[in-house]
Amino acid sequence: MQISVCIKPLAVKLGLKWTKLTEATNMVTVNDQKSPTLGIVENAQFKIMDALVPINIHIVDSTKEELLIGSNWFSKYKADLILTKNKLKFEV
Repeated sequence: MQISVCIKPLAVKLGLKWTKLTEATNMVTVNDQKSPTLGIVENAQFKIMDALVPINIHIVDSTKEELLIGSNWFSKYKADLILTKNKLKFEV
């Protein structure tokens, strides 16, 4: 399953409010450690330039402030990341 993830310290800094999941899920974080999902922010108001693109974000506990956009978001918005041109194309 590909999901979008935000680390708790960044989620707190951004003022995100999450609801606890009924079933705990462990994730392997960027630093290769297992971390339980603390909850989910449903339809978080993610903004790119002037486009508002809601996204579900799972919150995990870790020390780094990171937000990882999963392929679920790329699929939902038919997004293409063009690294050679430093561009992101997507449909709203």
